[in-house]
Amino acid sequence: MGSTQYHVLREDVNVAAADLVNPDVPGKITSGGVHANVSAALAYTAAWLGGNGCIPLNHLMEDAATAEIARVQLWQWVKVGARTQDTGDVISKEYVSKLIDQVAKELKGQKGFWKAEDIPLVVHYLKSQVGREWPSEFLTSDLMGELAKRDGVEVKWLKSVL
Repeated sequence: MGSTQYHVLREDVNVAAADLVNPDVPGKITSGGVHANVSAALAYTAAWLGGNGCIPLNHLMEDAATAEIARVQLWQWVKVGARTQDTGDVISKEYVSKLIDQVAKELKGQKGFWKAEDIPLVVHYLKSQVGREWPSEFLTSDLMGELAKRDGVEVKWLKSVL
């Protein structure tokens, strides 16, 4: 066989539907982890708007998958009212919104693969995502119209770019 593990069957693993929505998982949510998620979502999304498919962030190479995980994890923590283990803060829409503003200021002051002028749009986008009833499917699909607009696509065609 090749280097993949498609042939490895995990018959010892039994996952029920309830397991997929159970928020009680091992590990701890920390204030640093929430900050890292906000930072990854903001930095990558702003860099993506500027034409970058991946960026180095905190000594790691990050891409849309990382930003998606961060964005939806923030949404989930807000949705279930999770708390940080280290400070006991409730991860609310307001908590995340304040943190987004803080991280946005940090990013504007850093040299990175993002443009400072893209940060406000990304801040607006991420804040709108964490407070929704359900998150949208993909940030790249959500923001594709912005790229089309920047490329000069007429407004009447923007809905058809996806």
